[in-house]
Amino acid sequence: AAAIGNSFSAELGGSANVTSYQWGNRDVSASMYLDASDTLGSIEATTAAIGNSASISIDAFEGDGGASRVSNTQIVSGAFHSNMTFDGSDISGVDDVAISATSASIANSLNVNARGDVNANNFQRFWGDSRSVLNAGFEDVAGSVEFTSAALGNSASFDVEEAGSVQINNTQYTNYDPQAFSNIEVGRLEGDFTSTTAAISNSLSVSTLPATASLAVNNRQMNRAYTGATANIHLGDVVGSASVTAAAIANSASISNLPDGF
Repeated sequence: AAAIGNSFSAELGGSANVTSYQWGNRDVSASMYLDASDTLGSIEATTAAIGNSASISIDAFEGDGGASRVSNTQIVSGAFHSNMTFDGSDISGVDDVAISATSASIANSLNVNARGDVNANNFQRFWGDSRSVLNAGFEDVAGSVEFTSAALGNSASFDVEEAGSVQINNTQYTNYDPQAFSNIEVGRLEGDFTSTTAAISNSLSVSTLPATASLAVNNRQMNRAYTGATANIHLGDVVGSASVTAAAIANSASISNLPDGF
């Protein structure tokens, strides 16, 4: 189940000049109730509430091989709520995987994948309510189980390959509260259990692998929001490992620009 306010997608060959502007002030909500029993096979379930989404893919080497330019602006207010309730029993997974379930709320999202030189400017502003809730209970399950509840304000990702020069200017503002909740009751489980509950106000990820000759990143992230992640997990009879994570992050920036061999 997915609800999206504004969505933009582009797949381009040759050097490109892409400008995207998205604005919204309406609420977006996605909800799912899933009751599974006596199931032979893996179960995958996702709910997502997204305000603005932009996905851009550029392969400059399919054309002239010149530099590409990307300009993205996303401004949004409103409530973005993703809610999932999962009840399960007597589930036998395939290839050691039984259940994979995700609830995600995202105000602004940009993903750029490119081959060749890139000059990009990203501006994202969010003031509203980003909230993800995942409630689950299950018993008599064979296979691994993974649950994720994620609430994001602004997210930008750049994955660039085979570039000689990359320049990225990133500005992100979050003014209100991303919050993620997980409430999970585990009965008998023969397999590994993983639960991740994460709330992030502003996130930037840049990867230029293998290393580009020239990389310049100007990053400005401002958070005036309360960011919260709450996980309530009860583990019963589990035969396998258990990993539980709850993380609340205001501003996050990750840059990878390493040569081959590292």
